[in-house]
Amino acid sequence: MLNAILTGISIGLGLAVSVGPYFLFLVNTSISEGKSSASYLATGVALNDLIFLSVAFLSVNFLMQNMAFIENAKGYAGFFILAYGIYTILKKPEVKSEKPVKLNPKDKLKNILKGFAFNGLNPSVFVFWFATVGILMSKTNFNRNQTLAVFISIVCTTYTADLIKVRLAEFFSHYFTDSLILKVNRVVGSFLILGACYLLVKAFLI
Repeated sequence: MLNAILTGISIGLGLAVSVGPYFLFLVNTSISEGKSSASYLATGVALNDLIFLSVAFLSVNFLMQNMAFIENAKGYAGFFILAYGIYTILKKPEVKSEKPVKLNPKDKLKNILKGFAFNGLNPSVFVFWFATVGILMSKTNFNRNQTLAVFISIVCTTYTADLIKVRLAEFFSHYFTDSLILKVNRVVGSFLILGACYLLVKAFLI
């Protein structure tokens, strides 16, 4: 079991150091809205990962033979990410208050759902969980309980790493002016739009 947990932690650390749309999304949220908003965003992503994990774990054999729905999902995900990328570029930057902001339950839920949706509409998340479950169950000596331990370790590791990223972004946030946040928004939005265009091309032209 210890080997399974260490395997999950190592995979989680590999994911934690990767830089993609979600990383930029998380850091941008922490800078512009504060660590509380970003923390609940990360919670939404972790919850979505757990749901995908459960689906993949219970139905991996069927899903590996029926991957067409993932290809169709790329188009929907592309439109969602494209819209959010444009919104990120156009939204007015605001330097958050130095005082801690206490979120009300509605704001907490909004940020959890935002993270849940952002992660859930990313087809690469589907592919990662289903493929990795399939590989672990067919190419390793792990039994079902050990495989489950691997995935719980991955989710816990990535979630912890996300909270650390949020804290680091919060620590450096006092260096960010309205002008700099506007530039960051444009960079983040541009990357999101490029990623969305790639998904749309893959879904409709290839």
